[in-house]
Amino acid sequence: MNRSKSSYYVKVIVQTGLLIAIAQIVKMFSTYLYFAGAPAIRISFSGPFTKMPGILFGPVVGGISAGLSDIIGYLIKPQGAYIPWLTVTSILGGVLTPLIWKGLRNIEIRKLQTICIIVFSVIGLLGIFNHIQLTYYGTGTWAKYISSIGKTTTFATVLLIATSLVGFLLLLIDRIIQKSYNQLNIYNNFLKLIISVGIPGLLVTTINTQLLRIFIPVLSKKAFMAFLLPRIVEELFMTVYISYMLSLLLYLYNNLFKNK
Repeated sequence: MNRSKSSYYVKVIVQTGLLIAIAQIVKMFSTYLYFAGAPAIRISFSGPFTKMPGILFGPVVGGISAGLSDIIGYLIKPQGAYIPWLTVTSILGGVLTPLIWKGLRNIEIRKLQTICIIVFSVIGLLGIFNHIQLTYYGTGTWAKYISSIGKTTTFATVLLIATSLVGFLLLLIDRIIQKSYNQLNIYNNFLKLIISVGIPGLLVTTINTQLLRIFIPVLSKKAFMAFLLPRIVEELFMTVYISYMLSLLLYLYNNLFKNK
């Protein structure tokens, strides 16, 4: 191993360890919202420091950092029984975020905004189309097909429309950030980070919702969607917060270390 590679690994270990330590300090002040008497939604502001190693050093470091942060956090402040699968999903989120970030970071921001507008428009129009079909053309072929999937028709209508609206809301927030911080280059990464953090976050939240229903008996009696929706709302708020803080941290990091 040459000297430059060795010094790089030392930098990765030291900086990742420091970020995990900061995350644990912040996580000590986290709190839980209870659902049916069980801890169901954790409110914690440690996300930016858990995600930062993956953003800086790639998916492998991101996965390791997320897994260690979850395990250490539980040991420091246990809340209920330890569920190993939640650590697995934390690792999944830690790997996916830097992978998506790697694919987006060099895309020109205007092009990315255009792509997002098109995607969210298509999702919203599909949800509206499905709703119209179910409401006014219930005997039609497409309406019958949607109805055949049972209770999950909500995913084909309400959830698609809600996803579209949330997407446009995030684009609006992105626009506000642009106007506020256009001169600081913080804005340049914000939308890319919202996508990088948001997609894995929503995926992990959905999986974790089902895991909690499986491993916590009192939650198994609750409807999946009734349990999922408040967790999704919390995840969206945290996505905006984490993305903004990561944009700020990246700006500071690049200014501190770009000449080192």
